Amino acid sequence: MFKKFPIIPASFFAMTLGFAETGNAWRNATATLNAPGFVGEVFQILAVLSFLVWGGLFLNKWISHAAAAREEFRDPIQASFIALIPESIILVSLALHPYNHSAALAAFWVGSATNLLYGAYRLSRMWVENRTPEQTTPNLFLIYAASVLVNAIAAGVFGYILYGWVLFGIGAISWLVLDSVIKQQLVTGMLPAKTRNFMGIYMAPPVVALVAYQILSGNQASIPVIYILLGYSLFITVTVIMSFRWLREQPFAPGYWAYTFGISTLAQGLLILAETEKHPTIQFLAVATLALATALLGFVLLATLQALARNTYFPPRPAPVPAAEPGPAG
Repeated sequence: MFKKFPIIPASFFAMTLGFAETGNAWRNATATLNAPGFVGEVFQILAVLSFLVWGGLFLNKWISHAAAAREEFRDPIQASFIALIPESIILVSLALHPYNHSAALAAFWVGSATNLLYGAYRLSRMWVENRTPEQTTPNLFLIYAASVLVNAIAAGVFGYILYGWVLFGIGAISWLVLDSVIKQQLVTGMLPAKTRNFMGIYMAPPVVALVAYQILSGNQASIPVIYILLGYSLFITVTVIMSFRWLREQPFAPGYWAYTFGISTLAQGLLILAETEKHPTIQFLAVATLALATALLGFVLLATLQALARNTYFPPRPAPVPAAEPGPAG
């Protein structure tokens, strides 16, 4: 019976990230702009529900389609998306935080430890396995930079400030090291049309670093450092927007959810800054980015529902292997 369920890739967990981060941005908007509080909570509920659905289907993949699961785990590109699972657990812990501290804390530590262990494992594999230049894509940021910086954000929210700085160091240094390598590949090898939603991942490290730094620093945050991170975040965001036609050469796919994470995290970073910086430009950017993040999520959600209605959202199931014909009797 369970073999009939869809066989999903780990990249589907990007939906959880999009809902959760948009919810986090709206929570900050409630504190900073007196926005309606229920909006962020609706997004957080959708994040938790999507995690439960994709988590159940992914677990079933390992139970009912173990060969496909192992193939994904060994694939040098697709394996990066498995890092979305502990990252999703961390974001679910933040969603639960206002309601059940004990459950949220348990989820955080599960996600945090799994995030670091998986990152260390994948890095060890990169050292010992041959790779081609085409396998150096922005999805590498998921393992070593974006997910670890999200881990740092959650550590700060739960009050583990020193642990958060440890995580920030891992994520930020990994981002800086990888960025030059990935940028070199992008300008010399480009990305095939079918993988251009990876550019949504390219946006993630600077915006997550912007949020993590402000949460961990609190009242001791350095304004120049905040503006350095904000400047690069805006620069990359505008660059991605200006590449819209090139990105749209890839038809809609579940990977489009990656774009919602970057924009909503930028909105969150601006809204945190707007609490103390009352400059009209910061206030305008915070509101405009939140509106853009919400509109983008609405577009991706609508396209997702349309794809589900057309039965084109899930990847096609592999053709069954025909049974071998019996040979002649010996």
